[in-house]
Amino acid sequence: MEKRGALDLSMNTIVVIVIGITILTLGLRWVYGIFGDIEQTRGQISSAMDEQIRELFGESDEPLNLITASKTIEQGESFDLGIGIKNTLPQRHPFVYIITVDQTPSNVQAAAVKSWFISGEGKTIVLDSGELHTDIISIDIPSRNAPLGTYRMGITLRCTDNCGLTENKPFIFRVQ
Repeated sequence: MEKRGALDLSMNTIVVIVIGITILTLGLRWVYGIFGDIEQTRGQISSAMDEQIRELFGESDEPLNLITASKTIEQGESFDLGIGIKNTLPQRHPFVYIITVDQTPSNVQAAAVKSWFISGEGKTIVLDSGELHTDIISIDIPSRNAPLGTYRMGITLRCTDNCGLTENKPFIFRVQ
């Protein structure tokens, strides 16, 4: 009689384990599908923004263009700033852009604000004459420790082979 009870208990345990693993596998697959869709959507948005930047700035004669010069962003939210870099010089040249923090509210340090930016800053971009390069600068405002107020940034494009080209554009954002 004791052996039969032990056998029933082990069969119930095996059934519960199989059902648990099945539910866990299905749940993980569902979560994986959701995050895969989110990443695919983000890629499509990035491609669409890149195409819009090319359309907007393709006809411009300025070496550095921003999609917008100012933006209001809520705490805890992010914003993607599209930029266009165009070689307006007659020959092939390397360029870099740098983001500087020009003005912040008095209770925040510039280094903290600089950490909110994710970009290709400082990376060398080699462009032929008339060629356009687009990039996205992501601004991720933390939900905490992001004082409300107005922030003024500068985006500076310069030619790294002493061609003499330097262009600066301001970007202002407000944290609410």
